[in-house]
Amino acid sequence: MIAHYRIDSRVVHGQTTTRVVKEHPVDGVIIVDDDIAGDGFIQKIYASALGSIRMLCFTVDKAARKLPETEASKKSYLIIFKTTESARRLVETGYRFKGTLNLGPQPNCEGAQLVEKMFYLTSEQIADLNYLESVGTNMIVNPAFTTPNLSWSTAKNEMGAR
Repeated sequence: MIAHYRIDSRVVHGQTTTRVVKEHPVDGVIIVDDDIAGDGFIQKIYASALGSIRMLCFTVDKAARKLPETEASKKSYLIIFKTTESARRLVETGYRFKGTLNLGPQPNCEGAQLVEKMFYLTSEQIADLNYLESVGTNMIVNPAFTTPNLSWSTAKNEMGAR
């Protein structure tokens, strides 16, 4: 089963290991990202941060094949995307999220605008999230897990995005 879906530019970090997996106990973490799936070194770093929690890393194409099996599993998994693009590409394959997609931190970069503390989006990321919303994905913005859940619809209206 999938206990939690999250987009987080930091992927696996201290908050993942001390907060997220405590609030959503899991048997494993699955990272969905083409670049990370091809980088054994960074995978070792993430696996080390997770300690005894099993870590798998899939390309978007592999995730499209494997996540339906994961949903049927008796084991519980946290699915993490580094980018909004990976989540959008997965949905474009026909996959549909079976739960809420939590929108975690995205960095301030050129062309990005502040949505919430620790959550900046470029026009491309906004388009990705709008696409996800258009196909029925339920999304909440809560980068630090300390603020009230904010729906994507409310967040984009507050920032004036379309």
